[in-house]
Amino acid sequence: MSTTQNVSLQLYAHDGTPIPPTVSREHLLDLVVSAYGRGGTQLEREAVDIELYEVADKAACSLLRDRWNDNYPIAAYVELLSAVAALRAVLGFDPTPTAREVTAWSERLGQRLGSEVDGPTAPFYIRFVNGPYRGAVLRVSGAADQGPAASLTLPIAWGDTQDPGRGEARYRRGPKVVDEGLWLYLLDDEDVREDSRPHITLDEAERMGGRA
Repeated sequence: MSTTQNVSLQLYAHDGTPIPPTVSREHLLDLVVSAYGRGGTQLEREAVDIELYEVADKAACSLLRDRWNDNYPIAAYVELLSAVAALRAVLGFDPTPTAREVTAWSERLGQRLGSEVDGPTAPFYIRFVNGPYRGAVLRVSGAADQGPAASLTLPIAWGDTQDPGRGEARYRRGPKVVDEGLWLYLLDDEDVREDSRPHITLDEAERMGGRA
């Protein structure tokens, strides 16, 4: 048996405080690129930011689509959104939301979209057929005797941390799917970029991970 003493790799400052190991951001990006490569997706370092944005976008819309269905497991979306948010924080990219933050944002958005309704209101469930919000289901307030608004304007984003873009997308109300109890909305704006996604905004506390 060896009697050689193990040498710790931990370094300490003069006052005994442990010094965190230094890992270059480039090395971390290369690890991400390598992981994607194992899955068959070839990325450059510069594409990691937008790729992770798109993953979070798809998971968020899937969560907003399936969270109303008791028979559909949403744990994967919840965990994926947290994992992407954590990875983006490690890489120094702008934050993307966790599942709890997506849900809170959707509730705020639904309240805002129904805030101008006059007279008695009722909650309605709406689903977006196409465009940046494709597949997402929101609960909004509408006129009790007329249904949700004939048109809605929603925030959208595109680009990445280095070249962000912000705008709005207009949707118009279509028919109601009686069997599902959903009102359908179709994109009513030809100028919306194809790479647009829902702009899920986070307040300062959320951006800081819940810390004050």
